[in-house]
Amino acid sequence: EKGDFIKTKEIFLFKQGYPLKLDVIRYYLLKIILAMLFFVAGVVNYNSMIYAVVLATLAYFLVDIYINVNKKTRDSEICNDLLNVINSICLQLAAHVSLKDSLKKQYENCVDKDFKKAMIEFSTSYELSELNIDYAIQRLNEKFDILELDMFCNALSEYNKSGEIIDILENLSETLQAKHIQKLKQGTRNKIVYITFGVIIALTNIILLTFYPLFISVGQGFENIFK
Repeated sequence: EKGDFIKTKEIFLFKQGYPLKLDVIRYYLLKIILAMLFFVAGVVNYNSMIYAVVLATLAYFLVDIYINVNKKTRDSEICNDLLNVINSICLQLAAHVSLKDSLKKQYENCVDKDFKKAMIEFSTSYELSELNIDYAIQRLNEKFDILELDMFCNALSEYNKSGEIIDILENLSETLQAKHIQKLKQGTRNKIVYITFGVIIALTNIILLTFYPLFISVGQGFENIFK
């Protein structure tokens, strides 16, 4: 079971593109080192075992927090690339370009370096396997843990069966577009909250700076009255 747990973590890191170049050994080693450093810092600075344990626990999960944040950013970037790829394939298939020729240059529509590399390997594998797209799809899908990419791969598998996937890809494109718009709206809302919070802090500082001398003057006046 322990071996399976380590293997599962290794697969997870692989599908995230090995963030910070961490394989499973470096991943756990870094977590332990951070926990030890923060534990020592807690003992030295606060002279408290409780503070030391709390800091060590937080430090142990710092890497996981980074990886999860990085995963969300990376998945979003890959989904944007996938949207561009799908729209490009739809246009080319509608113009009677073969899927093989359409896939050759799709990497040019990708910004994420891992997905760009994967698309190059995907199209190359498709050609070298004598147009056995199922093998190429399996290799592509194994490199990422993204639902939308899984749907894309299923659509390409459907092409191998029926030869018609434009409608499927267009539906997937609409889903990705809606998701992208929703993320933009959420990002806009977050920015509005940050700006509003910043304005409130700025106004509070201005009010304090403006009325502080008045408060001091009033306070001194009352002090003189009741002397």
